[in-house]
Amino acid sequence: MKSSNSKARRATHAAKVTARSAQSSGTIKCYVAPFEHPDGTTDLCLREKVTRRRVRVVTDQQMLLPLRPITNLLQDCYAHGGGLVEPRSRKEHIAITGTIVTQNPREIHAWMGGEFSVKVDILTADIASRPVSVWCYVEEYDVEDESRGLRLREKITGRKVEMYGKTKEHLIKFLSSPIFTGADKHMPNLYQKDGYCDYVLVSGGTTVDSYDVLLFEDDDQLTYLLGPTLDTAYRDAFRKLEEESAAAMHARTARTHFEGGRYREAVLSARLAVEMACGGGGPAVKRRLADAPQAISAAAEALYTTRHVAVHEGGTRVEQPHALQAINAMKRIRDHLDSESPA
Repeated sequence: MKSSNSKARRATHAAKVTARSAQSSGTIKCYVAPFEHPDGTTDLCLREKVTRRRVRVVTDQQMLLPLRPITNLLQDCYAHGGGLVEPRSRKEHIAITGTIVTQNPREIHAWMGGEFSVKVDILTADIASRPVSVWCYVEEYDVEDESRGLRLREKITGRKVEMYGKTKEHLIKFLSSPIFTGADKHMPNLYQKDGYCDYVLVSGGTTVDSYDVLLFEDDDQLTYLLGPTLDTAYRDAFRKLEEESAAAMHARTARTHFEGGRYREAVLSARLAVEMACGGGGPAVKRRLADAPQAISAAAEALYTTRHVAVHEGGTRVEQPHALQAINAMKRIRDHLDSESPA
């Protein structure tokens, strides 16, 4: 009986492999598996759930090689574990959708272009250490020799985003490439502060995360890609992304700074969160809170005073109690604004 069941399973498996091999496009449900290079080093790869064939993502765009977003994806999926590392589990998987350029009983090559997409189906999103990801737009600015320079700013907030990647020259070529190739005509939102239709996606670890600048570390986690890109799905799966509002982003940043002992930055971010929630700037805060209860007005005034000290910090230090007071005031004001918003 066991032999008969085993033969049936093998026959079913062979039939599924044959069916998959006839496809030229579609969705491949994958899991992450470790493997060993010829030199003995270990690495991670994608394998198809049903057939356990190796799945490779290929491209002819040299600037995207190696495919760091895919590498980051595999690392996060492997850290997540569960069905993302189990061949038979159907509860969790990585779905690669797109054109299948070549395949055989051992491998599938999926083309990163056209309708290519990645989706990670998971039950929980509790990844311990997440890199930061931001959507940016490209800004032109004047330099001393009367030429024009290019730099990155974060969408919505306008914060400067700084990093050099491989080299400073590599980044400049990257930012200039849409103009040289004519892609800028098809990506107008790439140069606009609002909207997420087109963007430069920057992901990685940060060394500075303040109210006006975000500085990325130059390491293997750092990626900068024109979007929309395949990395979007990976971030959507593992990070709280839902096109976070500027107010929510600054509130989250304030708490992160406080937990990291950066009290001055925590105060500045807390005030920015209130300004963004009110529509931007001090006058907007006064208008929105004109008829607020006395406790809310007092919280806003205290937050502004602490923020003034943080901006013009000289001999006066911003200590933990000041930062905690600012964050509590921020929360109280945002709760009040939320209660006034129409359902």
